Amino acid sequence: MAKIFVSHSQKDEEIKSFFEKVFLGATVQPVFEEIEKIVKGQVTRDDIIQGIISSRAVFVLLSQNAEQVRHTRDWILFECGTSHNKDVWVFEPYSEYGKISIIVPSLRHYVVFAQNESWFKYIRRIVESYDDSQVLATTLLTSGIGALIGAAVSKKDRVAGAVAGGFGGAVLGSALADKSYIRPTGLPLECTKCKSIYSIHIPIGVSVIRCPVCNESLSIVPSNYKITNRKMSS
Repeated sequence: MAKIFVSHSQKDEEIKSFFEKVFLGATVQPVFEEIEKIVKGQVTRDDIIQGIISSRAVFVLLSQNAEQVRHTRDWILFECGTSHNKDVWVFEPYSEYGKISIIVPSLRHYVVFAQNESWFKYIRRIVESYDDSQVLATTLLTSGIGALIGAAVSKKDRVAGAVAGGFGGAVLGSALADKSYIRPTGLPLECTKCKSIYSIHIPIGVSVIRCPVCNESLSIVPSNYKITNRKMSS
């Protein structure tokens, strides 16, 4: 079963509960690791690294609680840096906008969400897009069919045909079982200050967000998706 590593603060029980419900019944398993457990010695650095390596993506749940504890912020950066080429999704509650300044340099997606039904369904789509439960079965089935087709050539080229057919079937099987097509793409953005490129997923009507890489406040003009700098309010 596919896994998604979820980095969060132990104090964020409400946010964790919301995401637990999102994962409930899905064929993608969440790996919830609370940074406080590291300080208490309940998990080790190697446990964290292994959890990230075995996951297909990393969810980072930001909050004021994560903001206020220094070691929590430090571990968020460590976990994101350990994710290498995995998709890093940063989730930030809309209700806490302007109260969080944690920077995450290696993210691919920035989601400003609310705990309601619409966002529940949206995040569920993200989770389900990493489901690989059918990949192996479909790949094996289409590999077998491909091998039979490849073998149905002249006797001289039968072995080569079977190998080529099997390879082609495996590729086809992976393509047919891939659910990434249901994954929300968001709006591509390039920060005007730090030039970082990532996708944003924000509520309808929101015109100002912060860049999670450099913490610059950005205005979004819906008509042409133009991104402009905006001075942070004090």
